[in-house]
Amino acid sequence: MIRIDAFKITQKIDHKLFNHLSQFVDKERQLKLKKFHFWEDAVRSLLAELLIRYVIIEKTKLKNKNISFIKNKYGKLYLKNRKKFHFNISHTGDWIVCAFDHKPIGIDIERIRSINLEFCQHYFAQDECSELYGQDDPLSYFFTLWTLKESYIKAIGRGLSCPLNSFSIKFRNSKDIVLISQGKVIQEIFFKQYTIDTSYKMAVCAFNNTFPEYPRIHSDIKEICKHFQLVQLGF
Repeated sequence: MIRIDAFKITQKIDHKLFNHLSQFVDKERQLKLKKFHFWEDAVRSLLAELLIRYVIIEKTKLKNKNISFIKNKYGKLYLKNRKKFHFNISHTGDWIVCAFDHKPIGIDIERIRSINLEFCQHYFAQDECSELYGQDDPLSYFFTLWTLKESYIKAIGRGLSCPLNSFSIKFRNSKDIVLISQGKVIQEIFFKQYTIDTSYKMAVCAFNNTFPEYPRIHSDIKEICKHFQLVQLGF
């Protein structure tokens, strides 16, 4: 069964708490966190990794100190020495979301915001652009398509080496979403959308159709740190 977790940032993270939480990620991640230009991005990145570690510990029984990640040549993260443990993460605004499965999986969340819709001509297939311009709410539809396409790119682990306009997303009905490449429906690719916040769009792409009905929602930092040494955090 696919697992989806979502964390809503509701607590202010000051530098003291940030530094405490940083001790539960590896040295390489700690160095990367220091390079963020914006504080909010550093906070999201840190909490995202803590959420991943929280689920990994629950599912694999690994100790946090024994969790190690590797990357493929496109930058997608994998859990070292666990070939059948796949995960992916996305974060924006107040939300961090992650997906886990025994097969490759991708997830994307985007905050709905005003954009120039001509942007879609560079990243969407022509038929997708036509569908977009025919919508009553093209902005909402843009982020629907974007998250679905991004989730597929992230699932296959190739980054933007697979152009977003090289395939199309089609809706057969509200729940039946298919991927079309070179005029053919690609089998064994499954999508599911979730609404965890009406101001955001969220989609998951997987190689099996065992999606949960709804993600597990978290909002308490103490909860996702329960496997760590909380006494050191001062909670």
